[in-house]
Amino acid sequence: MITDEDFARVKEYIYRFVDFNEVDLAQFRGMLSKKYLPKGRLLLEAGEVCSHVAFINKGHFRSFSIVQDEEITYNFFFDGNFITDYPGFISRQPSTETHQALEDAELLMLEYKDMQRGYNNSHMWERFGRLIAEFIIVGIAQRNRSLLFMSPEERYLDLMKTRPKVIANIPQQYIATYLGIQPESLSRIRKRLAESKKI
Repeated sequence: MITDEDFARVKEYIYRFVDFNEVDLAQFRGMLSKKYLPKGRLLLEAGEVCSHVAFINKGHFRSFSIVQDEEITYNFFFDGNFITDYPGFISRQPSTETHQALEDAELLMLEYKDMQRGYNNSHMWERFGRLIAEFIIVGIAQRNRSLLFMSPEERYLDLMKTRPKVIANIPQQYIATYLGIQPESLSRIRKRLAESKKI
């Protein structure tokens, strides 16, 4: 059952993008289901077709891919945000990434078929979907620029500034692969920054 408290958080997120009317909000709430996932369990596994968008009510996640037998972390997702494999969700193609809970998690799930029903029933739903897509595209572009044009140390400092939750909550080995470096290199960067009093 979706409680008023559950829905208040996801509604607050939605209102960052669009002002749903009461009919749209009621329809959206009726489409949601609650899911619990213990630490370490997978919400999505590479090779599956992503059939959901999930709002993280509690907990945090990482997305990663396996490249040449090595796990490469692609992103982190925290409570108060949505998580999905957006390209796979839209294209209905098998996902290339895996989503793993890094602590016990509570999610509000929205299935693909229900999202499509919302698009068909409301122009505001379509607007919400478009704005979310634009938000994701901007995030991907920013990450690509950081990998192409920033040094590893600059990427770490930028991460500290823009996403402090990652620094505070995520194990160092995952942060390292997210930054495109080895854990040993991250340790050296952290030591150098500590000595220069930048952290």
